Amino acid sequence: MLSTKNKVSRYVLLMFALLLTALALHDRASMHYPYISLTNPDQVKIDFLWQADVSAQLCQDKLNLLDEVALADCPNCQITVRRCLAKLDSTQATLLGSDAVDFPTERIRNGVIAFQSNNPESALQACQNAQDLDVNYNQKTQCTLSNMPRPINTTHGHIFWASIVEVLLLLVGSSLISWVICYLILRYDNLHAHFSHDHVAAGVQKFHTNPTPRIAGIAFLACLLASLGFELIIHKTFLSSSLGMAYFILACLPVFIGGILEDTTKNVGVAQRLLFSILSALLAIWLLGGLIDRTDIATLDGLLTITPLAIAFTVLGIAGVCNAFNIIDGYNGLSAGYASIALTAIACVAFQLNDHLILGLSLSLLGGLLGFLYWNWPHGKIFMGDGGAYLVGFSLAELAILLVYRNPAVSPWFTAIILAYPITETVVSMTRRKFITRTKTGQPDAAHMHHLLYFKIKRHRQFADAAGHAQANSRVALFIWLPAVIVSILATLFYQSTAILLPMTLVGCALFVLIYCKLLVNRD
Repeated sequence: MLSTKNKVSRYVLLMFALLLTALALHDRASMHYPYISLTNPDQVKIDFLWQADVSAQLCQDKLNLLDEVALADCPNCQITVRRCLAKLDSTQATLLGSDAVDFPTERIRNGVIAFQSNNPESALQACQNAQDLDVNYNQKTQCTLSNMPRPINTTHGHIFWASIVEVLLLLVGSSLISWVICYLILRYDNLHAHFSHDHVAAGVQKFHTNPTPRIAGIAFLACLLASLGFELIIHKTFLSSSLGMAYFILACLPVFIGGILEDTTKNVGVAQRLLFSILSALLAIWLLGGLIDRTDIATLDGLLTITPLAIAFTVLGIAGVCNAFNIIDGYNGLSAGYASIALTAIACVAFQLNDHLILGLSLSLLGGLLGFLYWNWPHGKIFMGDGGAYLVGFSLAELAILLVYRNPAVSPWFTAIILAYPITETVVSMTRRKFITRTKTGQPDAAHMHHLLYFKIKRHRQFADAAGHAQANSRVALFIWLPAVIVSILATLFYQSTAILLPMTLVGCALFVLIYCKLLVNRD
């Protein structure tokens, strides 16, 4: 029976959730795409369109700077449109993608220029004359002819290598920060063991052989904070990414707090943690605006045009992934390795799209996971705990949603396929408990895919002692990592193609269910 204190805490969380729902419905942040349209003396319409900013003020500030630069490059042009677009029409969405269009275009940093005219030769001439635009930060552009493929990332030369160096600095720096924090947690274990340890045989899903600290989520949050500091130092002029990172970290706080409280008090129930996840999801929608608003399935997309339904679907998806990552965090390296693979895929796509916000956040969290994995796999010296699992789950879900929401070129099924394993695991587990074992859907048990793999490895290798149990524990992750790597590579290669990713997702889920059923039948 719930204590009065737990009941009150649930009511407080629910009240905050309702408040954030109201804010998300009436004051939700939207995308702000800087857009300038010029007309030159030859009556060629020249459209400049940039990736979205997270703030209307930042978008206006960018327009104030960029229209001066555009007019400097084309002094005889006249500005006809100058605004921040809250939504793109189909042509504008195509422009930011890589599909061919029937007029010449040029890629610029974080954007595109389109040249349209009733006279195709005039449009082509204007495009070819715009090879050295200051608006592209002094980087030479290339005119892409009409009806030709248009690669999104056209960075080259010193700018490309500067980007690579920046990526490596962020990744290595985050890894070191995480490694050091995990080391300090282990080094001074005696100071916090009484509240931070996950004790042996503390539950049906516990398979470690020694009491182990479970507060590595602190390292992940520290890496996100470090990425914000890095961004403020390296990119002082790109305030949009810094503001986006700050909003993202703020949205992470409720779900992290709920998880870390469970790690240290062992007294935060599943329902309360679910409410913390919902709070983070609503806060992210309010601050960053990202919604699941398209699936490339006409009927569903029609429903998702209704904002309350899109918000509800997004909140359900994010909260579900948070819970799913907590479920798969069962053995050494399993969830951390899987999340690292998924984040690598997100980072690769973000790099191709020049989405600096998503790239920076995904790299910082990836580095945090890599530093943690040094201590967690294969020996399991430290666990990420609920704080880490919920934070990683929320971050993965939100980054994947924002990647699709901010970049029309990305198929929504890219998000689905890289998160397919934890989602399918959760759905299968809830179905099994509801209709087969007739237990509560939230009741912990030892019948998840990773548990069945663990039991099979133990039987096959005939592990009996503590060392054998530890070896079986660490080997489970390998059976999850390998298919995850294959799927992530394919998802990265075909991130724009729903026609490929949708059937691939369905086939992958079906294979999971078949393998799971076979393992479940033969577990004894």
